[in-house]
Formats: sequence, structure tokens, C-alpha cells
Amino acid sequence: MKAARWCVLAAAALSCARSAATPPDPRQIDFPQTAAVKVSPAAGGGWLLLFEALQAQALITTPVRSAGLLDAGGEIVRRFAAPQGWILIDAAAHPSGDVSLLSLRVDPAAEYPLRVLVSRFLAGGGLAGRELSRLLPPEGPEAGPAFLASLDRARIVASGEDLLAVVRWANNAVQVFRLDGQGLEQRWAAWVEPAAPLFFLGIIGGGFDNFHQGDSAFFVYPDVDGQGDLHVAVASTEEVLRNHDAFFGESLTARADPASFDFGVAVVTRITAQGERSPASLLGMPGRGKRLLNLKMAGDSVILVGRIRTGDAPDGWDGWLLSSRADTAQVDFERAVDVQGGDMFWDVAALEGGRILAVGSTNYTQNPQGLSVSDARDPLALVLDPQGKVEQRILLPSGPAGRGNEAISASVGSGGEMAICGVQNAPGTHAAVFSDAFLVVRGTDPF
Repeated sequence: MKAARWCVLAAAALSCARSAATPPDPRQIDFPQTAAVKVSPAAGGGWLLLFEALQAQALITTPVRSAGLLDAGGEIVRRFAAPQGWILIDAAAHPSGDVSLLSLRVDPAAEYPLRVLVSRFLAGGGLAGRELSRLLPPEGPEAGPAFLASLDRARIVASGEDLLAVVRWANNAVQVFRLDGQGLEQRWAAWVEPAAPLFFLGIIGGGFDNFHQGDSAFFVYPDVDGQGDLHVAVASTEEVLRNHDAFFGESLTARADPASFDFGVAVVTRITAQGERSPASLLGMPGRGKRLLNLKMAGDSVILVGRIRTGDAPDGWDGWLLSSRADTAQVDFERAVDVQGGDMFWDVAALEGGRILAVGSTNYTQNPQGLSVSDARDPLALVLDPQGKVEQRILLPSGPAGRGNEAISASVGSGGEMAICGVQNAPGTHAAVFSDAFLVVRGTDPF
């Protein structure tokens, strides 16, 4: 994953002519033969990148990931990998310069088949580690392990020097653990969701699962607000709502519409910095046709993003986002964003003045009766106003014609620079599975 070059990009106009394009002067760095799936600010004006080797869909989703720490000049100064025998899932950077990793290990012969390890690489050298232990139900027996269709089922978020790890265990229960500083001492652990059956989809004929249509039911989406409170979203289904209500004594199912097989989009839970859990909220009603792909905080708001089905045509998808108040879950706005044919959002980042940077993919098509997505896709980065309306589009790098390009992650650093990473020269559902990664860093002026 050797960096290829820094360069300067020019501006492009929105093809839909709804707004003028931003004249950017970003720096771009390329990483051959990989994908960049997450970017986050690091100490000293640097960035932490999570890399992934794309794979054709198999029976079990097992990510192949590594992490790289970039200095302010764009050079990779340190690389990170999971310990031998473990699978790297996520990475997070701390203000001190430390980097934390979360790794999983599967042992079907063990008493419990899934192990979770958090490792902390100290900026001055040294390494700390802690293996997490799941919480047992307060009453009754623990539900047994389910089929581990996806190992992409945990995330970590840095809260200053502390770390929050959100884990979906082998029986699909979701729990959060707060670890204190460099010693990784566990301050508390809390329940997010009880065990529930989850279902996964397979692409007929194999191939690459562009938008994680097969395994996103297992994902967890956490972020931390300015007060240090954690917000976690999981995809909502009938079984998830039923088991949630029975476990917590809540009534999310009453907001759903079982007669129409509509159970909303996401169950969102807030847990304070002290480990106190608030009643969860069901967001995204009605949920038919909506696909959840991330949660991010933007000031006092929780932003859910993904895509929404808007018609039966192959390009009948728009980018979807919903903004709700962090303390009350009251929805401020919900919006479908149509740029150029098929659209979707992978991620958002908060900009000054309540604006939002939203990134994803555009100009794709999908089989209306199936999961197959076109080989050709264009990267998408939009500046949205505080109500989610498009103000500007930012040009991003693209690979050869006929291959896929996506902006997957976005972040804003402490110095005001914003970073967007993603993939170019990537496959469609049935194309050859290889790709190159990119990172673009630019100032937020004139936003």
C-alpha cells in the first residue's frame, strides 16, 4: 500500500445543474491494490486510515483489513495489523497519538465461539491489550450462538483518550464497553440490544456485494457526541423489535406497522458517558425501501444515512439521510437526495454552520428484482445545508471507465481540514474483484 502521489484536482459542475461546484484545491494520495474504508483525524494534523482488501462474497463475511497512520504531509509513518490469529475489524486514533484496534477471533471448538480483543499502540512505543467479556442476561439463560454469517459486527470510537467498543456477540446481542485511557481498564459495560435472529442474503452466482446488502444486518453504527454520550444504531426488523421490547420493557413495536411488514429503519440507543442507558428510539418510519448504512453525530443531532428506493427503474435509488435531535429523537428532517441516477450515502461529517458533508456513490444502476449493482459508479461528495439540501458538489478522483468509484468515509480534523477516502477502479457485483484507494484532503473554505 505504497502512496503513489499527491496532486491537485480541479472543479466540476453538478451534472444535475442544481448548484455550482466547489472549486477545490485538494491534495490527493493514491494507494494501489486496496480500498480505504475509514478516515479519522489523528494527532499532529495527521490521519488514520483503515484499509480493506475487497473480496467476492462468500458464505461468511471475513474482512481483510489493516490500518495506516499518516502524518500531516501524507506519508504513512506507522502501520497496524491484528495479532497473529486474529481478524482486524476497526481502528481509532486518540489525541495523544495512540492508536486503538479492535480484532475478533473465531474458535468453533471453544465454549464460546467469538473472542474480542482491544489493542492500544502507544505513540511513544509499547502495547496494551484487553480481551472483552460479554455481559450475561440479568434474568434467565443466555441465548446460544447463532450462525456467524458476518464477522463485521463490531466498531470502536475514541472519546478523547478513552475508548468505546460496541460488539455484536455470537448470539447477535449488542453490548458496549468503555475502556479508560492507556491502561484499557473497563469503566463500565451496558446492553444495547438482546439476542435476536438475524438473516443474511446471498448474491446468486457469487460476486462482490457493493453496498453490503447481504451482511449489513449485523453491523453496528456508533458515534460520540460533544458531551461524551454514545449513540448506537442497529437495523430494525420484526425480531429485533420484539426481543428489544421484551428485554427492556419498552414498546418500540407499537410504532411499527406489522400489517405492512414495516418495522422502521433503525433502533437508536443513547448511553451517557457514565454508562446510563436511555430508552431507545425507532427512526425512519415508514421504513420500506430504506437501507441504513451509517450513523454520525453532527452537533446536537444524530444523522442516519444510506439509500432509499424511489422507483422500479434500475436507477431508482436516491441518497437518504435523516436528522433527529440527540436528546429527544425528534426528527428535524428526512430527505431523499437525487443527483444523477442511482445515488447513495456511505457517511457524513459535520461542517461549520450546521452544514453537512455527505459522501457516497452516484450514477449506478441495480437489478430491480435482485441485488446486482452495475460495474460503473461515480464517487459522490456533497456539501448540504443545515436542512440537508444540496449546496455544492466536490470533484473526487475516478479510475478507468466502466469500473466503480465510491467515497466511503469523511471526517473533519481539528485544524478545519476535511478528509475523504474511498475506492476507485472497483468491481460491480459480477466484475473482477480488485481496486485502488484514494484519500483527498482539503480545506473547508469556502464552506
